[in-house]
Amino acid sequence: MFDYFYNETLRKLTLAFGGLFDEIYIEKRTPTGTMERSRVPLTYSSKEKFIRRLNEASSISNNVKLETYLPKMSFSMTDMVYDPSRKINKINKKMKSTGTGEQNKTYRGFTEVPYNVQFEVGVYTRNVEDNLQIVEQILPYFSPEFIVTLKMNNLDTHVDVPIVLTGVRSSDTYDGDLLSRRMVTSTLNFVAKAHIFGKILEGGSGIIKEASVNVFEDEDL
Repeated sequence: MFDYFYNETLRKLTLAFGGLFDEIYIEKRTPTGTMERSRVPLTYSSKEKFIRRLNEASSISNNVKLETYLPKMSFSMTDMVYDPSRKINKINKKMKSTGTGEQNKTYRGFTEVPYNVQFEVGVYTRNVEDNLQIVEQILPYFSPEFIVTLKMNNLDTHVDVPIVLTGVRSSDTYDGDLLSRRMVTSTLNFVAKAHIFGKILEGGSGIIKEASVNVFEDEDL
């Protein structure tokens, strides 16, 4: 029943989502009064794993302690839910022809399946000002959605995927003891209204270019 195929649909969606946040910067005033701009590093990691990494000092063989510096950002895919509201007839077929002459290729496949893919973005800073700078660079682009266009396969070359911002939460660990590290955290939740594509086949019946019709007159009429 099942044949192997891999369209890299979820991989492409995840890379496109992360690409939305890889050009975030913050500015700080130096002792000389000038503004210094720095890029905020982004990594694929869950929020819980990232916070644990920040709170636990790491070490190497010579016992030299290494510390992860803030600010940082992380993102991860957290869930996938089938979306029946966007369902269409699953037995519908699609066909597309590219090129001309000997370069002509035909691709065909069945209708894609709608899924809501949930993502989470974490923002980690040492003070509120840095956190607000980062969050403010993100929110204006989602009102509440931002649309990215992706090439999913040879048949679906321009697919619009709305990415919806569903919530923003912030927390501050300022009330810890004097030895605790302060960290301001913001969590942004998103839903990508995507589709999962099935196996794409090459070739087929081709495109109908000619039709022959015979019309006969009924002598009894």
